[in-house]
Amino acid sequence: MLNTARALPTPEVSITFDVSNHPTRLHVVEALRGMSGYLTLNRLTIESYEREEYLLFSGFTDSGASLDQETMEKLMGCAGRVTGPANIPESAAKRLAAEAERHIQATINWSLEANSKHFKAAREKLEKWAEDMVLSAERALQETKEQIKVLRRQARQATTLEEELAIQEKLRRLERQQRKQRQEIFAIEDEIMAKRDELIAELERRLARRTEVEQLFTIRWTVV
Repeated sequence: MLNTARALPTPEVSITFDVSNHPTRLHVVEALRGMSGYLTLNRLTIESYEREEYLLFSGFTDSGASLDQETMEKLMGCAGRVTGPANIPESAAKRLAAEAERHIQATINWSLEANSKHFKAAREKLEKWAEDMVLSAERALQETKEQIKVLRRQARQATTLEEELAIQEKLRRLERQQRKQRQEIFAIEDEIMAKRDELIAELERRLARRTEVEQLFTIRWTVV
């Protein structure tokens, strides 16, 4: 049904919107009662890391006052009837095109800023995780080194072979643990590099963006 509706032709027409009989109060539309003007709707598609779609209104009154997005969305929610074809003056068409372009660029900039904030948050999260992982591993390794120093000092002070043997066995276990902890630090650093590579790849995908704009319709409107 949506695809069928999208494929229907949308010629420039005049539409009268009835806000007086709307079931709920629409103050922003009621403020336009008795006025007329022009509006256009564009669909902006942004293809990057994800697909983003925006429906962007641009419009103004005959007196030249610009309408905001919310007002035009609520206007389109009112019952309306087509009163005939619309002859859009060239000056009105140029202004609609200019306002639509500003709206589109502002939305693209907003999308870029949102993606930038997402990337910065992901980067900060990665850096905090990396710092915690490395510090924890280095702290464990340092504790093992300190224990080895103590045992070597005890070995030098041992008075019997039995005491020396017991200390040497403890040293052997700790030295194996030390080698394992060093390997764990290398593994953590490799994991950090892999996650940073993933983050860079995501940034590249977000920057490789493509935009497409489709004008859906342009109308002459009147509110009663």
